[in-house]
Amino acid sequence: MQLLTSALWRLSEDYLGGIPVDRVTTIVAVLLSYALAHIFQLIPPRMSRIKHLFSISTTVLLFGFVQEQYYGLVHLAAGSIVIYVLMRCMKGAYMPQTVFLVAMLHLSFSHIRRQLHERRSGRVEFDYTGAQMVFVIKATSLAFCIHDGRCSLSNSDSTALTAYQRKNAIAKVPDLLEYLGYIFFFPGFAVGPAFEMATYRQMLLLETKHARRQLAVRAYRKLAESLFWMFVYVMYSDTFTFANLAMHQFYARRSFISAALYLCITGVVVRAAYYTAWKMSEGACILTGLGFDGYDEHGNPRWMDIANIHVRDVELGSSIKQLIDNWNIGTNTWLRHHVYLRITPPSATGPRVSSTKATMLTFLISAWWHGFYPEYYLTFVLGALAASSARTLRRNLHPLVALPPNSKLSSVNAFRRTIKAAYDVCGWLMSKYTLDFVVAPFMLLSLHPALLMWKLNYCAVPLGILAIFIFFNLLGAGRYLRRIAGLLQPQQLGSTSETIKKSHKA
Repeated sequence: MQLLTSALWRLSEDYLGGIPVDRVTTIVAVLLSYALAHIFQLIPPRMSRIKHLFSISTTVLLFGFVQEQYYGLVHLAAGSIVIYVLMRCMKGAYMPQTVFLVAMLHLSFSHIRRQLHERRSGRVEFDYTGAQMVFVIKATSLAFCIHDGRCSLSNSDSTALTAYQRKNAIAKVPDLLEYLGYIFFFPGFAVGPAFEMATYRQMLLLETKHARRQLAVRAYRKLAESLFWMFVYVMYSDTFTFANLAMHQFYARRSFISAALYLCITGVVVRAAYYTAWKMSEGACILTGLGFDGYDEHGNPRWMDIANIHVRDVELGSSIKQLIDNWNIGTNTWLRHHVYLRITPPSATGPRVSSTKATMLTFLISAWWHGFYPEYYLTFVLGALAASSARTLRRNLHPLVALPPNSKLSSVNAFRRTIKAAYDVCGWLMSKYTLDFVVAPFMLLSLHPALLMWKLNYCAVPLGILAIFIFFNLLGAGRYLRRIAGLLQPQQLGSTSETIKKSHKA
């Protein structure tokens, strides 16, 4: 494999702007999975065990020999067997919780090992922890789905399940080969997307012979999109960096607005690396048939959304919630359905954990899943506070600008539309700036530069969060704004009291 490594090193230096070789090998492995996905397509649905074996052996080839992650492959294989034994042997409500704890502790060991190595070597390198993070999502999701399947057999317990949990419930523990085929599914093994066992089973059973052309078109569109974002990253990653934002001299000749614009552009360029990996991997998954949902009554293919990222919604979203919901979607789905809704289930009786506390716990578990850099916790704690503050703002301001349903064109409604458009633009600008401000420590991975960058930007986001808390929580300004909203929209809502109720749901 030394010859391959040397060739990739020359490729990186000569054509890819010096992208680290470990990232180049990841890209090469994903590109190779496109060719192998065409072979996977040819295996008929009745030969599902052959598909499992093909997927497992392909992952060993790509992750072990192309990316040279032999140690990580052994780690993930051993961890998979331990988790499988726990799911087989344990019964009751504590099974998924035990699986969750064991998987996260194993991941914690890998994170700590990686961080100690990076501290000694002085550089950040790709290793198996990224694949292990995807493994944790799959393994813990499967454990909860098995528990939900057991609950669904009991009429008394099945009523407590959400629609998502009922849809993805698994009646019994899958056999070992199917389990390993799911865990080691080759196109998404290293970088995702993560998905439920029910989705994997559907992909195996559906015949894609008549949809292969559409699969190929969808897959290679994702590949083209990923190559565009790779071009953006290679061309501009040296010009726009978070490191520049953590230097005093950078601000000597720039206004706050100029620095904020640079920060937002830097965020786009840095995210381009994630877009490249996720879109490339998504295309390879689609090519295997993942996301294909059969045919409608007219014989047209149906599709499920398996994307890990919706780029347009991230870059053009007008709220923090929209940005978060469309970023790293597989992880967000896991955090919502297998963390947040397990902490505060919607159908729970008796005392419930408040949504704010559940949100904070979910963000902390997300930080734990990412690793133990202190900068991660700065990002996720501030992110949780920013998300909560954004909800408060939207709940109180949105009723002031919301248009009545089926409103006719008039001078008043035209003015309201202008105000609503201005509100959306302001929301987009504030959300973009908040996102890029919050993730700076995550990208810098150094505490002093991260805090200096926040300071040099006047701690704008933390001060904004504090101002929102004082204005709405201490001074009670929301009551007055809701009264105004009731006066502005009497035809839409009928009464001020109803306005207040609906503004709470906005």
